[in-house]
Amino acid sequence: MGQESSLLVDVGVALAIALAAGWLASRLRLPSIVGYIVAGVVISPFTPGFVGDVERLRLIAEIGVVLLLFSIGVQFSIADLARLGGWLALAAVAQIAGVFAAGWALFAALGLSHDEALYLGAAFSISSGVVLVRSLAASAEIDSEHGRVAVGWSVVQDLAVVVLIVVLAAFTEGAAVQQVARDMLLAAVKATAFVAAVLIVGLRVVPLFLNQIAEERSRELFFIAIAALVIGTALASEYIGLSLAIGAFLAGIVVSESDLSYRVLGDLLPTRDVFAVLFFVSAGMLIDPAVIVDEWASVLLALAIILLLKPVVTYALARRTGRSERVSALTAALLAPAGEFSFVLARDGLQRDVISDDVFSVVLTAAVISIVLSPLIVRAAHAWSARGWAAAPLPAANAEEAPVRVGRRAVICGFGRVGEIVATILSNRFSVLIVEEDRRLAREARERGFEVLEGAPASPSVLERMDLRNARVLIVTLPDPFATRLLVERARAINPRLDVIARASLATEAQKLYEAGVTEAVVPDDEVALELARHSLHRFGLSAPEALAAIQGYRARLRERRL
Repeated sequence: MGQESSLLVDVGVALAIALAAGWLASRLRLPSIVGYIVAGVVISPFTPGFVGDVERLRLIAEIGVVLLLFSIGVQFSIADLARLGGWLALAAVAQIAGVFAAGWALFAALGLSHDEALYLGAAFSISSGVVLVRSLAASAEIDSEHGRVAVGWSVVQDLAVVVLIVVLAAFTEGAAVQQVARDMLLAAVKATAFVAAVLIVGLRVVPLFLNQIAEERSRELFFIAIAALVIGTALASEYIGLSLAIGAFLAGIVVSESDLSYRVLGDLLPTRDVFAVLFFVSAGMLIDPAVIVDEWASVLLALAIILLLKPVVTYALARRTGRSERVSALTAALLAPAGEFSFVLARDGLQRDVISDDVFSVVLTAAVISIVLSPLIVRAAHAWSARGWAAAPLPAANAEEAPVRVGRRAVICGFGRVGEIVATILSNRFSVLIVEEDRRLAREARERGFEVLEGAPASPSVLERMDLRNARVLIVTLPDPFATRLLVERARAINPRLDVIARASLATEAQKLYEAGVTEAVVPDDEVALELARHSLHRFGLSAPEALAAIQGYRARLRERRL
């Protein structure tokens, strides 16, 4: 079998087993991440049966890491990062230093060599950004206070990995203090210069570039442009010694400053989720059950540092920055698991012959076990907060964006000829939000003074921004029947009491829309016929109320026939 076919087999089997294990985890009321990791164990070299290619799947899974961090960057902004403050960055650095030093001392006391203890302390001081993002996305808490604090903290950790690699190399090679300081300063300067260059250049160029692509009205071109931007920035980041994830996050920050950001996010989410599953499967493939038995003392100490020491240090430092007990506890829980950068640091030590294969396996095993246990830790933190011992939750970071005139808001999807007329009539009395994917129509709506959300109306990220829980009516004028049906179903899931009025080209489409949950499906041909009949009845001498009553009666019979 050729290399291409083998790759397809690896990916196909991995996704199939992940589907089964994820479904089983869901049925057992466990997070789906647990199922994906178990799927990795099933196809790992350490268990009987099918064995996947770990390295090949890991390379594919890196795309998932890149897309996950990019999607988080899109939902942030430079203003959001600035609001977190410099004290948060200092707290994150202090947490890394504290856990690093404690881990070094504890593993050295356990009998490991000086160099191995150094690498283990460093590996377990860094948290998993991928697990953090997945946890926040699953609970819809990315915009929460603790979500933003945790993501900002994680970004500082990711940047610190560059400095840690330099420090570890210098210490284990016996370099002089002056050389260590020089190398650290050089790494910090390179990281700062790259971040500044991406933000300064990106903020001026990327929005204009995306606008030009959007003007072409081609979803394929737009998606390709985003993929090229994300992967290109991530590779540039890796080239200068930073991580792929940092580059992807910065690309997301740049895109977040564009009014196309939620269209970008909506187009990207399905692809992101598939690759993210492969990341967790590849992590599960690294678990060697024999290591847990042979190196049980090291694994237990590693888990104690990851799941006890690091959260305690993180909680204490978060409190010192002025965060509430609840925000600090949830931040500490989210930042508990080790992950992808622990793998990076451990792999660096292994390649330089500083740590043994067994110690490398301890890092991988402890990190993956911490990922499996992380949902339970987050749940425990939520339960602790809910018991009233912690301070009341702070409002979401974007709470000031809550819509005015709650209950008097209409959301209109599509600003074609039909949507424009409806919006014009309703805007005289009510608040109107226009949701439009076409760049030119969205610009026209803005020029008319309407509030506009640009993106595919049925995408989850755009739906979230519509704030349908506080809307009175959703009006769907999209010409695509499949997109309309999907939008109606997802809107109903968000707000079952929402009035949904949708356009249907044919009577058969109207029937399907009623099945999907619309309040009223409007068929243009029906309305033309009814208006012609109403006008004719009036000409035959019926009064306006009599003609209207006849028309309404026939319209009601049509509706009953389609329900």
